[in-house]
Parts: sequence; C-alpha cells; structure tokens
Amino acid sequence: MISHILIVADIGTLKAYQISERSLVHRKKIELIKKITYTNAHRKLSDQLSDGRGSFRGSGDARSPRHGSGEAHHLKGERDKRAVCSIAHDIEGVISHTPADAYYLSLPQPIHRAVTEEIQKNIRSKITKELDVDLTKDTIEDIRKRFGV
Repeated sequence: MISHILIVADIGTLKAYQISERSLVHRKKIELIKKITYTNAHRKLSDQLSDGRGSFRGSGDARSPRHGSGEAHHLKGERDKRAVCSIAHDIEGVISHTPADAYYLSLPQPIHRAVTEEIQKNIRSKITKELDVDLTKDTIEDIRKRFGV
C-alpha cells in the first residue's frame, strides 16, 4: 500500500491530508488528518494591543504625564516571525509523527522560504515535493492534481 501526506498551509491555516492507495486503479478517499487555524494571524494588531476601552495605554492628551512614549515598530514583524515558527513546528510534527512513503508541502511564495528554513534539516529531507503556491482554499482534487499524486 502506498501512502502520501499532503500538507498545505498559509499564514493562518494548516491542513494535512493522508492518501492511502492500494493501486492506481483503486484510489482511496483522502482523509484530513490535521487542521490548524492560527487565530493570531486573523486578529487585528490594534485588537491585540488595546485595553478594554479600545484605547492604548498612555494615549490621550499629549500634555498629560501619561502620554505615549513611542510605538513598538517591530511588532508586526515579530508577530509574523512567531507565526512562521509555529507553522514550521506543526509541519515538523505532522512529518515526524505520521509515517508515509512521500510528503508534499505547499506554502505561499511570501512565506515559503522562511518556513522551510525553520524546518529541521532531517525532516526537510523527507519532503518529496514543495510548491510555492497557496492551495489552502482549493479543493482536494485540485491539490492532488497540482502535486501529481
């Protein structure tokens, strides 16, 4: 029996499918083995940093002693870096804990390089084919055609 794992991800979602086939004639249904939604990627930065009333700590009148002292300029970059690390960690978990004959990975072009660099080398070597295309919203048949499985 031939077994394939298809992993498709973007900055907010990861889906892993398993295909087990007896032969090319007898194709078995594809099973969704893992689906993760990264909620911080979907939330606005202002919602994550504001207080209960919707205003930032220390904001308000510039003459008051509680006026803001500056902005966190690297916050969006840090949030993106954490998202990339968590995607890479989850991909490593799927590959290391799910035995298969071949592993296929699809990531959007803007994050493809960053995520694959975060994956450990021994696990990255198990990946048979990589695509730098966002396939998270495609049907499973389209994903299967793109990988040629």
